[in-house]
Amino acid sequence: MEHITGRRMEEIEAGLPQAELRFGYVTDLYYLISEEPAPKQLDRINEWFPSLIVQERISDGTGKEAPEFLDSELRIAATRYHDYLYNSGNSRVTQIAGRLVGTSASNTEKERKSAELIQKKLSRSFTEEMNPLPDLQEHVFRKLSVLNDETIQDFHYGIFIFLLKTAEEYYRKDPYDRDRELFPFDEETFDQIVYNSFYQIQRYEFDGMVNAYLWLLIGSLLRNESGRVARVFDSGFRPLHKAQSENGTLLDKLRYLIDPEQYESYYEGDDLEKRFPGIEWFCDNCGDHLNEQEGFTDVLPVWQCRRCGELNRIEINEIYENEEDAQNGIRRKEETDFIQAVNRRRRQLMEQEQQN
Repeated sequence: MEHITGRRMEEIEAGLPQAELRFGYVTDLYYLISEEPAPKQLDRINEWFPSLIVQERISDGTGKEAPEFLDSELRIAATRYHDYLYNSGNSRVTQIAGRLVGTSASNTEKERKSAELIQKKLSRSFTEEMNPLPDLQEHVFRKLSVLNDETIQDFHYGIFIFLLKTAEEYYRKDPYDRDRELFPFDEETFDQIVYNSFYQIQRYEFDGMVNAYLWLLIGSLLRNESGRVARVFDSGFRPLHKAQSENGTLLDKLRYLIDPEQYESYYEGDDLEKRFPGIEWFCDNCGDHLNEQEGFTDVLPVWQCRRCGELNRIEINEIYENEEDAQNGIRRKEETDFIQAVNRRRRQLMEQEQQN
């Protein structure tokens, strides 16, 4: 991002799709920046979620055959005609696909329910079979890998701005209007998707950009059903409840990710006799919760895990804001900042005691 000129930033921002977490707008972001032609509904769904929603019929590629919704399989069967999936001829399929992409204006309940069942089925396959999500991640990685360096920088910045604007627009809407949207998000799921995507894009690495876009794709297509996926693949979502912020809102947490130096660490507990108050320790090898192991104390410089025997260092540079930061080796706790947070809490408790 630091290599993008101010003028290019302005051009990217001016060309961004509508700031809303819908599959059509999320994928528009890619087509606008890559300058690839945007496909129609069925091709667009199949391009990013290959074979998971659309089942391609065997065809010589020259005969038109209307797509069909397979109720028993909760999939759409379609025929490829001149290198494109043939979309016309079945208004029900058009409406179902339109709901998934976010372009449908019809209020037909049957089509809405069918799209909802597809979302439920897909989210269950991600969380129960466990195979589709890694495959989808690899698919998105390969697709974005063909972009050149300049386009990758533009796309990175485009996701960054799209996330900020989408969060701002979501909370600018009246809650009543948000609840009346097709497949409305609950606030927790929306916050999880946006925060995790923003966290990933802030890593300034290619795989971080892939992960950010992957969660935008999943969240925008599955909507509230993406909460099921979040609960299983939760390492990227835990920071939502632990991120530094002044008022606890999503926008404030995003601002913290952009400029953490502007925020003070805080501590709200009262176990001030500990060396590292409020810190939970986990084994680097097996992940066991060290705080719960018999005899554990954070006064020792090293603790041998009772479960696997791993020697774990107990020191300030082993402390991170959350698990995701630890996995990526970023945003370690600074000793001065940590001590100041504990001292502020100590003074606060003393003042409360004096008042009582």
